[in-house]
Amino acid sequence: MTVAGAAPADEAPPRDARPAPGAPPATILRPRELTPRAVLAGCGIGALLAAGNVYTGLKTSFIDGGSITAAIAGFAFFATFRRLGRGSYSALENNITQTTAASAAVMGFVLGTAGPLPALALTGRGDLPGWQLCLWGIALGLLGILLGAALREKLIVREALPFPTGAATAEVIETIHAARESALRRARLLLGAALAAMYVTWFRDGSPSLIPQMLALPISVGGLSAAALTLGVSGSPLLAATGIFMGLRGAASMLLGAAITWTVVAPWLVHQRIVETASYSGFVTWLVWPGLGLMMGSTLALLALDWRSALRSLRDLGSLVGARRRGHAGAGVRAGGGDDAPLPFQRAIALACVVAVVAVGRSAFGLHPAIPLLALGLSIVLAGVSARAAGETDIAPIGSVGMVAQLLFGGHGAGASIFAGAVSSGDASQTAQTLWALKAGQRLGASARAQLGAQIVGAAVGALVVVPVYFLIIRTYTLGSEAMPATSALSWQAAAEAVRGGFAAMPRFAPAAGAIGLALGVALALVGRTRLGRFAPSPTALGMAVLMPASLSVTAFAGAAAAALIRRRWPSVSENSLAAIAAGGIAGESLMGVLVAMLIAAGLL
Repeated sequence: MTVAGAAPADEAPPRDARPAPGAPPATILRPRELTPRAVLAGCGIGALLAAGNVYTGLKTSFIDGGSITAAIAGFAFFATFRRLGRGSYSALENNITQTTAASAAVMGFVLGTAGPLPALALTGRGDLPGWQLCLWGIALGLLGILLGAALREKLIVREALPFPTGAATAEVIETIHAARESALRRARLLLGAALAAMYVTWFRDGSPSLIPQMLALPISVGGLSAAALTLGVSGSPLLAATGIFMGLRGAASMLLGAAITWTVVAPWLVHQRIVETASYSGFVTWLVWPGLGLMMGSTLALLALDWRSALRSLRDLGSLVGARRRGHAGAGVRAGGGDDAPLPFQRAIALACVVAVVAVGRSAFGLHPAIPLLALGLSIVLAGVSARAAGETDIAPIGSVGMVAQLLFGGHGAGASIFAGAVSSGDASQTAQTLWALKAGQRLGASARAQLGAQIVGAAVGALVVVPVYFLIIRTYTLGSEAMPATSALSWQAAAEAVRGGFAAMPRFAPAAGAIGLALGVALALVGRTRLGRFAPSPTALGMAVLMPASLSVTAFAGAAAAALIRRRWPSVSENSLAAIAAGGIAGESLMGVLVAMLIAAGLL
């Protein structure tokens, strides 16, 4: 991993580019990296990850960034088909593959398919034209890439922030190209887990239907059956894999939240006649308020606690403006050589993106041009905050910045509120992804300009894949159901309704529940910064569990517990092997879920 303060890797040529001893400097040749095969492989892997992430984001509100998965998959593909292209597939080509793929994979969050777009659909405004969504997504993606490029010099080169995901991706690329057999073993684990997950998903959602969505417990609580309270185990490999990535603390927090929500709160709602129908869809219309309170409380508390980081991010943006005024407009992209000169036509691209966002805001949302312009200005500030947080902690607070923007624009109506939040979260998503990729490239000695080109290609591919897959899924699965909980969308919808209608828009006792959740979220966020933090539940995981069927939380905990037991029983099993299995589980169910949706839409299921 990168040590803060270490000399930037791009001060020296990459190891496979250095000359033999005694060779004159003029013979140093830069290895090929932005090759057609590397980009095409990234596009193919990225298209699959982008499609799968639409399903995953709607079901769990989490997505796989895909950089490490893409690096392993790219290596395995070219190790299997060695005759594709001249020469061996290099580490720098692998870096381009993962950069392209990860840029495409994150486009689901850039477009808002996990939260903002389905929230609009839940409010009856889901008829946005596909071409406008593609244009909007590409514009936000390009703006995020340009902002990430501008911040590179400040955050990666000069301050040497760790950006752990980027550093880990570089480490994986270095390792798999040095240890071929170990890399192929991890690739086989990933593929095997993906195939197993696809098998389970087919026999759960396809035909014949042999595996139930949920295996309910043989109990009743408060006179209600376990099935009505969603108490059981879900047949979802994706949730088990998500638990492995979350770790025991996060998964245990979800289990605790599910236990309180579905064995105490849900029966109380029925007995108080607040909820008429004992079903998941009936309960969640009330539960969204305490769940939103929990997540909002932790968001606001963490932003307040990290005010110094927020100030530093504002200084980052100020220093960029100052650099441009001094005539160094490309300072954020250079890495010490002409090969890393700034991308051409940056200002023209940025202006075109702004015009596109304003046009979509006007035509699709009916917004005055001033609102999209203000939303874009706020998104630049919030994306800078998110970028620094990703560099220092490896956590990009995408949902937090979206929520802040949503609240600030709430007075202009639900559509404007969701639009502003989507712009900020979309910009922040691609900005963070760009910086993670550039950090990996810095460690490998890659060309920043080549990586930015790959980022742009990936963003375009991702947008073109995400939009049709999103429409396919929301027309096949019922949003807000046990099969497709869309928990993030529910929280976006509730926040928009709250800032528009106030307490009058909320069910009976919901304002008090939201206030309790808000206070609890703040308290847990504060405790999390103390020595007792490792024993306190995660407020975000608790909030998600309130909105999810209990069976999904149980399955996530089972996955995390199984991984912990395996590591304890067999210490030789590495975290990398478990991560490969988890990535395969997520990819397998999400891709099969998309395939099932396609077959249903075609009338074949």
